[in-house]
Amino acid sequence: MNMEIKARDLLAAGWTENRRLGVALRRARELEAGGLPRDETLRLLETEFPKEWPRLELRSAPAALAEAIEADTPLEAANLDLARRRMTELLHVPVVRRGVLMPDACPSGSATATIPVGGGIEVENAIIPGAHSADICCSMFATFFADNHPVSEVMDHLQAVTHFGAGGRPRGQQWTSAVIAQPVWDNPFLTGLRSRAQDFLGTQGDGNHFAYIGRVQFTEAQHRALAAAGHLSLADAIAHNEGAFRVLVTHHGSRGLGADVYKRGQVAARRWCDENTRGVPDAAAWLPADTTEGAAYWEALRYVADWTRENHALIHDALLRRLGLRALAQVGNEHNFVWRRCDSFFHGKGATPAWRDAEGRPLLGLIPLNMAREILLVLGSDNDDCLSFCPHGAGRNLSRTAMLAPYRDADGELDPGRVREALAASTAGLDVRWYGGAPDLSESPLAYKDAAKVKAQIARFGLASVVGEIQPLGCIMAGEAPEPAWQRVRREKRARHKAARRDGMDESMA
Repeated sequence: MNMEIKARDLLAAGWTENRRLGVALRRARELEAGGLPRDETLRLLETEFPKEWPRLELRSAPAALAEAIEADTPLEAANLDLARRRMTELLHVPVVRRGVLMPDACPSGSATATIPVGGGIEVENAIIPGAHSADICCSMFATFFADNHPVSEVMDHLQAVTHFGAGGRPRGQQWTSAVIAQPVWDNPFLTGLRSRAQDFLGTQGDGNHFAYIGRVQFTEAQHRALAAAGHLSLADAIAHNEGAFRVLVTHHGSRGLGADVYKRGQVAARRWCDENTRGVPDAAAWLPADTTEGAAYWEALRYVADWTRENHALIHDALLRRLGLRALAQVGNEHNFVWRRCDSFFHGKGATPAWRDAEGRPLLGLIPLNMAREILLVLGSDNDDCLSFCPHGAGRNLSRTAMLAPYRDADGELDPGRVREALAASTAGLDVRWYGGAPDLSESPLAYKDAAKVKAQIARFGLASVVGEIQPLGCIMAGEAPEPAWQRVRREKRARHKAARRDGMDESMA
């Protein structure tokens, strides 16, 4: 009497160990239970579950790439060449239909097919976690309000309510919101993350995230453009407030919650591609949207977007309560995300949606340039040639490390005097603060592309039209936390040893 067919029998017969094996094993047992001999069962099984099945492979030639960017200097050209190289690798992936590089394009990693900052792609029936990156739903949010408090007072209140740096708010100081109570926690990409969502509420993180206080005076032409575009809430506020506002603008993503969702999505995408494709690099691994896992990941992304927008709103509400004021209008947009449009999934890594919404209105977007420059309020031009995206900011021509190199001394340490001098010159007249205490020169205006060039290319390539410019008054960024005493002692000791070795070499050469 034959023993029940087992997984090892299928493996010995040439099937591969993966998720298909379990389905094949169940089918084999059904056939065997019907009285088929072992040999006949395996023969029929292979017609339904081939040992070798067709796998998707990379395209021999890349999909089309549009470029809404121009390079005027050798440095800009080198930066663009690197961004173009990474994007071209990504465009060999079979589910990617086309791509675009925005005026703020710059490489975001050296791994094959890593989407550049300022990159956008249209994808067929699939979500690529690497193309929205770990900072899911990094986004902008602006609140317009009437205020005549001194800027320093507003900044004091803002510093008191926001929170930058690694980790969430300390226990006992956490915020809460109805967004935490949404019934989403049985989603496999969100299970067990409710406490993470709670911990990170009211925080902004580090890097290029900020809280910015500015002022705007809308012109009559801008007012008319907003009204004609159907953005009546902001247009009505302009009419009732004579066009003049103070504005709080925040920039951050989904914090630890989004990072964990991304990690899970990347694992699932890698697993699916290992079983169904050949040669797909990690940065381009995808989940088909019409699979159970793909649908669950899409729902998780939508929740992360809700959480992030609520996080912005909570910080804004906290500031307004301290000032005794109310919001007159609010605007927000994502720029690291995935959007579904018809049968395509549009992925942006630092790319602002500039198409039309469900009501046919051109989308409003916020484009920061640097802490000492205006933040642009734009109406999307829905330029399909450029995937209907516009840039998310000014981008970089140099990595943080390369940008900081000229400000280091002979021992490789940042020269505090030169840093202070550079910051004073580039942020004169503004109330600029670093939440961690020490400034981060790699997030100063010196680190970013020429703002005027980015603005000019937005117009030149027909990406969006400017309908307001929020002028800077003050800005808070994470900065660097104070150096612990033990770390300072170790650094100084290392510097003394370097100096001693250098002096010894000089003497031996004399």
